[in-house]
Amino acid sequence: MLGRTFTPGAALVAIEPWRVAILPIVGAEHLRVALSSDRSGCASLAAAMLGIEEDDLDLAMIDDVLRELTNMTAGQLKLHLAADHALGLPRVFDGGELIGPLAVWTHFPLVSDQIHLLVSMSFSAT
Repeated sequence: MLGRTFTPGAALVAIEPWRVAILPIVGAEHLRVALSSDRSGCASLAAAMLGIEEDDLDLAMIDDVLRELTNMTAGQLKLHLAADHALGLPRVFDGGELIGPLAVWTHFPLVSDQIHLLVSMSFSAT
C-alpha cells in the first residue's frame, strides 16, 4: 500500500490512535472495519497517497485519505469473505472514539518503518 510494506505489529500499546475511520459492512451479520493511526502515521499516509509534503496537509485531506484507505480495506475484506454485503460510508472520529461501550473490537496492529496502523473489526448479529 502506497509503496510500503506493512507487517504485523508486536504490540497494540505502540499505537495511540489520533484519527479513526469506521466503515460498516451490512448484511446477515454486521461487520465494522476501522483504520486508525497516530498523528505522524496519518500524516505520512496522507502525504504518500496525495504525493505532497506533510507540511502541505490539512485535517480534511488526512481524513479523506483515511476514509479512502478504509474503503479499500473493507472492499478487500468483503471480497475475501465472498459476502453479499453492502459497504457503508466511512466516518472519521477522534482517536478516543474507536472503542464504544457496545462494540467489541478485534485489533490488528501493522507497522511500516515509523508508521503504526491499526486495523480493527467488530462483528454483530442483525
